[in-house]
Amino acid sequence: MNELHTIAPHRSHLALVQTDEITDPSGKAGRVAVEMERRLMLGEYQFGETLSIAQLTRQFDTSRQPVAAAIGHLRSSGYVEVIPRVGCRVVSPSLTEIGDFFVALGKLEAAAAGFAARRYENDQADTLAEIADRGNAMWLESQTERLDYITSLYDYHRQIWAMAKSPLLEGRVASMRRLATFYLWQGQAKLLPTSARLLSVERSEIAQSIRARDTYRAEILMEKHVAHKPFVNGIMTKTP
Repeated sequence: MNELHTIAPHRSHLALVQTDEITDPSGKAGRVAVEMERRLMLGEYQFGETLSIAQLTRQFDTSRQPVAAAIGHLRSSGYVEVIPRVGCRVVSPSLTEIGDFFVALGKLEAAAAGFAARRYENDQADTLAEIADRGNAMWLESQTERLDYITSLYDYHRQIWAMAKSPLLEGRVASMRRLATFYLWQGQAKLLPTSARLLSVERSEIAQSIRARDTYRAEILMEKHVAHKPFVNGIMTKTP
């Protein structure tokens, strides 16, 4: 049976990876790339794991060319490195690299929060607060729960960027956000209730600061919120 046509049309995973930034490859290669990226972001493929092109072609019931094109796309997106005559290997960044990545992403998301506080219109802040309240996840053991939780986080950041009115920068940051999800869920079977509650409270505080047009506080809170996610998730243990 063709796995490309039996992937469940779950709103969460479609919203998760079928974004405006994914324009190449297209067709069957694009569908393979979307599904592989979903698996990477959910931790189904682990850091350092070797992925065989031959095995992938059998899994997706397709020829070698679409799989190779999908791997090329994932390589350029930062998920894998190519191994000649074999396939690819999932990247395995050091803890320092992961920490640096989230510090940099935190500064970019903080800039968006500041822009949003200055530029939002009408009831956009109310919508942001409503989205922030959705993410009260407890145990994220099932794939559906994890997809829904991740999608709610993406909706939250998309709303902030819509309020920020900075589309040129948004496209660049969106690809980094997907990589952030990939890093965070490596080896994570579930998110502890205390961690989920902490992150939810932080998102609500950021939304309140944006609504109050408190640019400085919104930026400070967002930068901290993103930068310490690897520590809250247990990937890293030493507070920066």
